[in-house]
Amino acid sequence: MASSPERQCRDERGHFLPRPAIERFAEKCRFEPATGCVLWIGGTTRGQLKTAPYGSFWDGGRRWFAHRWAARHIHGLDIDGMQVDHCCVDHGAPANDTLCVQHLQAVPQLVNLQLMWGRRLWGWDEWGPPEPAAEDAGAPFYLPPAWLRPFLPQSGNGCPF
Repeated sequence: MASSPERQCRDERGHFLPRPAIERFAEKCRFEPATGCVLWIGGTTRGQLKTAPYGSFWDGGRRWFAHRWAARHIHGLDIDGMQVDHCCVDHGAPANDTLCVQHLQAVPQLVNLQLMWGRRLWGWDEWGPPEPAAEDAGAPFYLPPAWLRPFLPQSGNGCPF
């Protein structure tokens, strides 16, 4: 494995050097400019009776669901005793994606179930359908969130795409 000049991956004995968790996390993410979602492309699991895939991330000697790790360590949400809702549809994405680690909110279990079933049955949450886009507005284009920008490869003009 080739190492970058800024960072050596191994020490003089050949052992891997520790890397910050946010760096390891970000390299397993892909930004979607059309929705503003940051999608987990690392390992997934369908554990704990779940049918949809959820991202899986190891940090501090334990396995986290990627969206829960992001909610706590990136977005600063208090998730103790709470569930982490994927609220992508509230941000203009076509559907909630269990692999999104950007559009998250901490909610009690009952609220999460109400939101989940409302979105599944009617395609929107309890506040109604999202507003339709204006015909001449064109496709939206979002910039990467600030937490992800330092980890995106840069093109020659400074743009990460």
